[in-house]
Amino acid sequence: MIHVILVEPVYEGNVGAVARIMHNFGFSGLRIVGTVPSKNDFYLAMHSEHLLEEALVFPTLAEAVADLDRVIAFSRRVGKLKPADLDPPRMAQYCGSIPHLEIGLVFGRETFGLTDAEAALCPLRCHISANPAFPSINLAQAVTIALWELSRGGEKTARIRAVGGNELDKMKRYMLDVMQEAGFFRSHESTNWEVFLDKMLAQLNPTKTMLWRFRQMFNRWHVLVTGRGKGYARTGPADQEARTDIE
Repeated sequence: MIHVILVEPVYEGNVGAVARIMHNFGFSGLRIVGTVPSKNDFYLAMHSEHLLEEALVFPTLAEAVADLDRVIAFSRRVGKLKPADLDPPRMAQYCGSIPHLEIGLVFGRETFGLTDAEAALCPLRCHISANPAFPSINLAQAVTIALWELSRGGEKTARIRAVGGNELDKMKRYMLDVMQEAGFFRSHESTNWEVFLDKMLAQLNPTKTMLWRFRQMFNRWHVLVTGRGKGYARTGPADQEARTDIE
């Protein structure tokens, strides 16, 4: 399921317009970080008022994405430190390949977008290309572009039996623990390895079998360096999924 997440929207009209466009394209999961929209939004959400009434409101973005499997932030800013992982068509293909998972599309404030801390909660970044001289796209229009792409082509993508967010986080923690115990980290790291692994795993969309192989690889590394294996809590035998990873 797709969840549209608006972080502290500033203008009342944008929220109502987002609700309406969600209704137009058949999406219903609206989450708002901050305050509940004012009554003026209901006018712009013509025939879509129920989406505003049913919207989930959270005090922070961290709480709004806590139960989601994948999180994609939309941003107009790109560069060496803020690379774009997806454009809207590839975002739609990505989401279309994992329809069984809960996916959050995060849109920042109209005034200054997302803070660095908030952006760090979103392993993947989607960039909507626009006029370089005026790249800032209206919030409701950005949501429209994203949902139109999803409704247009996401379902045509081959589906993958990718694991949920909890399994990705468990694998990331295991990797970091092995790296720590193997003496991988330097006293002054220029790379945020936790953020790197978050992004890598989200981009890979691994199946249970792939996570099992990662676990084998890192466990063998741990044995070679420390002389002992490192346990990994599993929910079930991943190898049983090997022949059904892709539908």
